[in-house]
Amino acid sequence: MDKLNFDIIQSYQSFSTIAEMDQAVRGFLYKHKSSLSEGTMKVLKFIWSHSVKVIGVSFAKYDTIADGVQISRRTVIRATKQLESLGVIKKIPTARMNGKQGVNLLVIQPFQSIDDMKNNVSPLDVTAPVTPNKTENKQSSLCENKTKPTYVRNSKNSHYLKLEESTQKEKSDLIHDHQLDTSFLPESVHKEFVQAAKPFLNAVEIYKLWKRVLIVYNKMKLERCLADVMDKVIDAFKQTVFMKKMGRIHSTFEGYFYRVMYEFLIVEKRNELRHRLFDFIGD
Repeated sequence: MDKLNFDIIQSYQSFSTIAEMDQAVRGFLYKHKSSLSEGTMKVLKFIWSHSVKVIGVSFAKYDTIADGVQISRRTVIRATKQLESLGVIKKIPTARMNGKQGVNLLVIQPFQSIDDMKNNVSPLDVTAPVTPNKTENKQSSLCENKTKPTYVRNSKNSHYLKLEESTQKEKSDLIHDHQLDTSFLPESVHKEFVQAAKPFLNAVEIYKLWKRVLIVYNKMKLERCLADVMDKVIDAFKQTVFMKKMGRIHSTFEGYFYRVMYEFLIVEKRNELRHRLFDFIGD
């Protein structure tokens, strides 16, 4: 348990800018707002608005939050537990300088942008539109690979003539993900990461996941190069695969991997800050 001081609080900063934090909270609301009670929404908004001094970190006491949003302390505790279970925040216990338990830090966690979430929606998650004609529905499902019919106007009789429907697409225009093995990946994708991921993902999926790695690494601004923390990246990937196999991931695989990797690398960043502080004191 860390002893509470401003340096410790600052080491838990979870976003580089307020705009990044705002985007993460909006992403959570896009996904979970319908399941949040009015009291929980008030608590989240309070934590959000009081996480700007150290971006993403609120160190307000439960009583302070309760007074601020005019609800009971018990409701605040229940709301923070719900937000933590949803992955919106992470609670970090701290100790006072005298060793007694201090205030809990409430750290807002990174999340996918709303645009990413929209792009990652599975077709199975979208309710099919209701049509009055069941036969029409059946034909649509059987002919989903066909192109729509095209009509031309006949100048002689002014009728629309239906052209022959195309039943096949040109195969030369299609490149399926499963046709690409890892030899197609750019050299910039670290070989160790490729080796860890290729039993589970195809080349395109590995490349998309690697872009998440670069985003988190660049946000951290680590002194160590990416290759030096590759073991942490691979550990984050393995943990994500394990949780996926256990059925514990309720968002997207990419989003869960992003959050785990962020947690792993922010620990590395805090270690660097502590070492820098110790070096300064030693000088």
